[in-house]
Amino acid sequence: MTRQYGFLLLIAFTLSILCREINGLSIKPPPIVACTSPIEVQRAIDLYIEPGDCVLELGAQLTDTSTALCKAVGEKGKAVLVDIKRSDAKSGRCETRDISLFLDSNQSQNLEAEENQVQFRELEQFDSWREIADEMTYQALVIDVGTMIGNDLHLTALSICNEFIAHQSQSKLKSSPPRVVIVKSKSLSNLARRIIHSQRLLDGSISIPEDSVRTAEPYIIPCVKVNEYRRTIPHVVSSGDDIIEVGCHFGRSTTLLDAAVNGAGGDKDGFCIGVDIGPKIIATARKEYEHIPFEVVDAWQTLQLLKIKIEHGRKNGGGDEDSQSSLGYDIVYADIGGLSGANGLLESLALLDSLAKALEPRCIVIKSLCTNRLASQLLAFSQVWNKIKKV
Repeated sequence: MTRQYGFLLLIAFTLSILCREINGLSIKPPPIVACTSPIEVQRAIDLYIEPGDCVLELGAQLTDTSTALCKAVGEKGKAVLVDIKRSDAKSGRCETRDISLFLDSNQSQNLEAEENQVQFRELEQFDSWREIADEMTYQALVIDVGTMIGNDLHLTALSICNEFIAHQSQSKLKSSPPRVVIVKSKSLSNLARRIIHSQRLLDGSISIPEDSVRTAEPYIIPCVKVNEYRRTIPHVVSSGDDIIEVGCHFGRSTTLLDAAVNGAGGDKDGFCIGVDIGPKIIATARKEYEHIPFEVVDAWQTLQLLKIKIEHGRKNGGGDEDSQSSLGYDIVYADIGGLSGANGLLESLALLDSLAKALEPRCIVIKSLCTNRLASQLLAFSQVWNKIKKV
């Protein structure tokens, strides 16, 4: 556990620095297109890669994806195909790798020569990809996270994508950011389908399905500023919901949430509670809004978030079948000071994962600028493809 925690802290520190670099750019960050299968990756290549592009593929298996990439860049482009060196070709999916299939008869047999249209590079260790990224300007990155790293975690996938974007802009070549990053990651695609930009929700261009249920993979609505955060309430909250605001401060947003879950008629149908880490803040909230329960709880103490609902349910006479005594919440609102700004993306996503798995809501609304920007940048290719098919 200690080693894993240290690894997460290292990723968090690295990604926070990268987010500062990316957010400091005057150019809009390129889209990160998340795909679930090789077929989706190949379709994304056909859609986003242009003739003459220089493209880096990490986790190249020299199969249909690499073929599609070489075809897309054309004779004037360049495809740099990179993979980890395998000690036993038959132990993985690399047993059919044959670089000769990607070379014409006139090309040099020196596969790493700069003048070649196709380069194939095998790395002793994954971190060496940065050295290859330093060698030239790439218009795109194609990466198979599971093949390259051995797992498919959306936090890891995002850290690599954002590092590549920042690396291109801050490298010694002083090149512009890549035009697109295409990543094969089911976990990242899942996140892309669930994260909804607040403006799209507020302008009615998208809505949360009425039949959505509580789950460990809820919809996520990232907002900017407190007004936008509060404006989501009519679009997300229903009368009778059980709801918690994490980082409630003095309770002003909590009282709006309480009014929404308890109906216009004032009947006590739902349950609403606010929590914050500051004892003085909670004391003020209790004094200001005596009809709403407030408790001192750290946002990361998810077990305590469950316990306080049961405790307040029992105080109000709720039995085992009472909605206030059931575990979890229908909706979670989160306004954590350190996560509200332009940095702290990985910390925000880690908190969202923790809340989602412990509380199993149908939706989480978070006030976080960096997560809001991610909602604009991250695309699920399945949704892009469905729109293309409808045209």
